Amino acid sequence: MTAQALPYSDRRGRHESTSRTSARGPRILPLMLFVLGVVALFFAMIYLRISLDQTAFELDRIQTEMSFEQSSRLDLRYDLAVLQDPLRIATEAQRIGLVLPDERVSVFVDLSVTDGQVLERDIPVRALPGKRP
Repeated sequence: MTAQALPYSDRRGRHESTSRTSARGPRILPLMLFVLGVVALFFAMIYLRISLDQTAFELDRIQTEMSFEQSSRLDLRYDLAVLQDPLRIATEAQRIGLVLPDERVSVFVDLSVTDGQVLERDIPVRALPGKRP
């Protein structure tokens, strides 16, 4: 007895080929998702590095401005101290002709209104005798 060959069935072949493609599909999808995740993580790390570098540059610029402003403040404090020096003030006053008066004269200013009411008390004002400018 000899064995006979069975006729070729398309149903069985289609079933095997669809099972092979369906088996390949789920294996490729996780791999693609992993690759996309790695690429996204790579770009996220690049973005974070750029933002950190920009922040570092901004901090450096601010520190440079702070040191400039601090030196400027020290210069202004020095100038103020020079201008407030009593010896300098006395020398400058003598140069422009300001001197202490020999005698003091009181001057009263009339602050009364025409109807006779006084707005304020008479306040003595000190003035130098002599010619007025």
